[in-house]
Amino acid sequence: MSTASAEIVSPVQADADGLANVLSFIEAHEVRHGTSPEPAVFLSGGGEHDRVELTEQLYEVLKRVAHAFSHGQSISILTRDQEISTQQAAEILGLSRPTVVRLIQDGELHAHIPGAVRRKLRLADVLAYREELRARRNQFITESSAEFADTDADEVAELLAEAKRKR
Repeated sequence: MSTASAEIVSPVQADADGLANVLSFIEAHEVRHGTSPEPAVFLSGGGEHDRVELTEQLYEVLKRVAHAFSHGQSISILTRDQEISTQQAAEILGLSRPTVVRLIQDGELHAHIPGAVRRKLRLADVLAYREELRARRNQFITESSAEFADTDADEVAELLAEAKRKR
């Protein structure tokens, strides 16, 4: 299921001068440096080291917002969860696609079928499941390490040989 939320943001008249300055800066930057920011564009705060580089995608969003506001237009912000296929989920989790399908059937992973056949999973759910798997593995390793902490090298070799025979 794709989750979406929308928010309408309208221009504030008191910000008109600031918006004009931002739009002017962006337009002048593009004239001097082309369409993508070639030196990078930064967002800075009041402190000496309060500065972060904007990604090209965020820069484009900012430019479009400033342009719309400067023309008295409202904007809509729509957020959506990214959806992926069972094969993509398998690659992220380091599992086979049939294993991912089994996890869905067993209720361990949530998926939905937006069309007729193919399952879709929320990327956020798959990433959360990956973290859960890591936590389980780490717990297992910790518990196993504690259980066998007093085991000497000969016992370890014997346990490994037994495990190999059982395969």
